[in-house]
Amino acid sequence: MGILGWLWYWPGKEMPRRRETLITMLLAVVLALVINRGLSTLLPFRDRPMYGIGANAPTFEWRADLEHWSSFPSDTATYLFAVATSFWLISRWWGLSFAVFGSFGVLARVYLGLHYPSDILVGALIGIITSLAVNREPVRKLIAAPILAFEPRYPAYFYGVFFIVLAELSAGFPTARRLALAIVHFVAGYTR
Repeated sequence: MGILGWLWYWPGKEMPRRRETLITMLLAVVLALVINRGLSTLLPFRDRPMYGIGANAPTFEWRADLEHWSSFPSDTATYLFAVATSFWLISRWWGLSFAVFGSFGVLARVYLGLHYPSDILVGALIGIITSLAVNREPVRKLIAAPILAFEPRYPAYFYGVFFIVLAELSAGFPTARRLALAIVHFVAGYTR
């Protein structure tokens, strides 16, 4: 959230385009995660290394959003590299910095036995490709322009909703995931 806030308010002639890219980034991250979850659901289930290959399970209790999700592809890598790619499109320095941060984050998940390296690689590619596709000029103008039109007209409402969306983004969409999970259990039934 800090980097996004810095880039949002940084003055300069590139500010309108920067803001368009940041708004579009929010859609890119959501779309990348939907694609990731769709692939994860359609492909055969893959146990996490800590369970599947007998790797040492961590000494802490680990629950993946209260669900036993497939390891392939990595949601975390998709999320981090979609954000890093969007930052790269604004500023090479910020994009590279966030990519380094994301790389350490996903390598830690491999080290802890939460993902295989291929989970990380495919997740990162989904995030990068989705972010690049959504941030193309015509798509960015179509999506961001109407949203940014609200900012000068209704700043209190715009920034209130913007803050809520950024809070969800920075936390990995916990409320949205739980809501979606509740809807799935309501429709499909709940079994333990």
